[in-house]
Amino acid sequence: MADSMGLQFVSPYAFKAMQKVGVVRLAALSDPELRLLLPCLVRMALCAPADQSQSWAQDKKLILRLLSGVEAVNSIVALLSVDFHALEQDARKEQQLRHKAGGANAESILVSQLQHGLTLEFENSDPLRRLRLTLSELLAIMNKVANHIRSMGPLLTILISRSCFVT
Repeated sequence: MADSMGLQFVSPYAFKAMQKVGVVRLAALSDPELRLLLPCLVRMALCAPADQSQSWAQDKKLILRLLSGVEAVNSIVALLSVDFHALEQDARKEQQLRHKAGGANAESILVSQLQHGLTLEFENSDPLRRLRLTLSELLAIMNKVANHIRSMGPLLTILISRSCFVT
């Protein structure tokens, strides 16, 4: 696995293993290399396969065995259960509401009834709620930029820790 200025890349060996669905090659990968492939592997293991052969069933068992030792798999599985179509529809409705409100903090479709602060709510929420909170923050930033609210300082958000400078 190559490491370039904090960015991690899939090694050619790991890429070839994924491309050819070489389960034996995948099993030989190191933990850091395997970690980069987790979303693909989880999807391969849990979604209904087009290949119903006995050999794929055995390969799938090996993939599941590889994934069983990785804690991050549970988070990925939770994200696979999200209804992204409904989430997209809600995001589009919220974007329209924000546009109609002229950038004012209008009622949100994505985020309703925050019981705690935004950061605490994010930390204690399930994956779908986290996606909704993040989308809401991103739409707020997009709305500010679209409405030409250009200050020479940063656009600060609570969930996104780095400042985004509008030029």
